[in-house]
Parts: sequence; C-alpha cells; structure tokens
Amino acid sequence: MNYTNGMLIVFDVDDFKHVNDVYGHVKGDLCLSIIAACIKKAYAKYGYCYRIGGDEFCVLLKNSRNEEACSVQFESFIKKKRNKYTYLPSVSYGSALLLTGDIVSIKDLADQNMYLNKKKHKQQQ
Repeated sequence: MNYTNGMLIVFDVDDFKHVNDVYGHVKGDLCLSIIAACIKKAYAKYGYCYRIGGDEFCVLLKNSRNEEACSVQFESFIKKKRNKYTYLPSVSYGSALLLTGDIVSIKDLADQNMYLNKKKHKQQQ
C-alpha cells in the first residue's frame, strides 16, 4: 500500500475492564460490537478498519484530509449509542501520518497521541 497522504488511527476503549467486571462479558462484547460498527460507519468509506486485539482498533486512512470529518462522525455515532447504552464507555484515539516506511514508529506516535486523548477523557470524568 502506498498512501502518500495516508494516516494510521488507533482506538482504545476507555476503562473496558470495568464494563466486563461490572456488567459482564456479554455486555462487554456488545460494547466492542457497537464501537466497531461506529468506527466502520464513520471511516470505512475512506480506509480500512481493523480490530487489532482486545479493545483496540485501528484505521488505515487513505487520505488524511478525511480524518477530521470522519472523527466528527465517529464522535456523533458514539454519543448517540452512549445515550442508548449508558454502560458504553468512551473511546480514545490518536493518529499519525504515514510519512515513513517505518510502521513501528508510526504506530508508536499514534499510540502516544491516543494516550494524550485518553488522559483528557479521564480529566473530564
């Protein structure tokens, strides 16, 4: 894949262990399913969506110009779902441009940005 203006976005469900511990694994699985559907609905038209493990997802966006519009849509979808499913946790995400061939450092930068977002979520609680 050669995306000259591509972007990697990583997502992590905030306090996911709490959902499983308090509401059970069936509700936890439902949370993952809802979040995956919101990611796909917001981003799939512009890139590739993946679950990379546990409560972590990522998107390979073909063109970073679409990132802002997609993230606004994603936030809107999640907010609507959180109104209906009150136990649905927030989702932190971060991104990095695909400027080099070194996917490890790109993933690391996206992770760092995601953790900054996660820290903001914790401060808002």
